[in-house]
Amino acid sequence: MKKVPIGIDSFNEIISDNYYFADKSLFIKDIIEDGSKVLLIPRPRRFGKSLNMSMLKYFFTSKNAEKNRELFNGLKIEKETEIMKLQGKYPLIYISFKDVKELSWESCYSKTIGLIRDTYKEFIYLIDTLELYDKEDYEKILKETATQADYENSLKFLSKLLYNYHGVKPIIIIDEYDQ
Repeated sequence: MKKVPIGIDSFNEIISDNYYFADKSLFIKDIIEDGSKVLLIPRPRRFGKSLNMSMLKYFFTSKNAEKNRELFNGLKIEKETEIMKLQGKYPLIYISFKDVKELSWESCYSKTIGLIRDTYKEFIYLIDTLELYDKEDYEKILKETATQADYENSLKFLSKLLYNYHGVKPIIIIDEYDQ
């Protein structure tokens, strides 16, 4: 029996655990066909933005691509054969500021540093491929000893490293950016 996914914004969890799901998978096609380098997706509260971002994450990421492909079985996007060829072909950086609800700048900055560090941990395999100075910069983020300027440039730096390694520009998804 299907369940109602109250408070669940993980596409993987909704599909894997047999929750009701309003198939918005053609949103992926819309994103691809838009062709923009940057997209801002504003919607009213409780409109499913985080779920859509999660769906994009599982579609594009090259990490666990075969397993993730199964999540799209039976969905409308599966019939879009040209679009499905892009599934699992990109390194993907996904950051959610959902849990960064701090009242002070210091606490917010600290949590943001933690988010960046955790993101870098996901791509730890890069470290063995880096030149000395890039490796030192990467390790500063992991050890949380980087400067504010390093953190401000951290996504750009990680994007460059992912591009150099994979030969394809990564996709960056930032959820709850307005926190």
